[in-house]
Amino acid sequence: MYLSGYLKQHQAEYYRRLSNVHTEGDWEGWVAFFLEGVAVAAQDAERGIVAIATLLAADRRKLLASTKAGPASYRLFELLPMMPRFTIEQVRQKLGTTFPTANAAVKVLEDVGIVTELTGQRKNRTYSYQAYISRLSD
Repeated sequence: MYLSGYLKQHQAEYYRRLSNVHTEGDWEGWVAFFLEGVAVAAQDAERGIVAIATLLAADRRKLLASTKAGPASYRLFELLPMMPRFTIEQVRQKLGTTFPTANAAVKVLEDVGIVTELTGQRKNRTYSYQAYISRLSD
């Protein structure tokens, strides 16, 4: 929940309410304003959670529909929320597997459109679960 975003967006009101507490003792006005911010932030957080859950479910279905998907690609998919940007070496380490197996797992996720390669290089490539990252920053 990102309450400070609400407070930044309503900065003038925030300072006015704080000043009214100091000058007029208007705690009720301050509490009402603050609780409105909590409610708005909670609604925004809920929308974000639903959007992420929807994305993960849709991408999981894509992966399950792939004939090339296997245990390594399934395990990698489950790790993506904790490492939405990664290299093949990081995948190899996290999965405790060989480089070719890690590379194949990433390739499956790339082929079904879940992750994209960022560098355009043949070596030391970095991949991103960009749809997930975008939802986090909404």
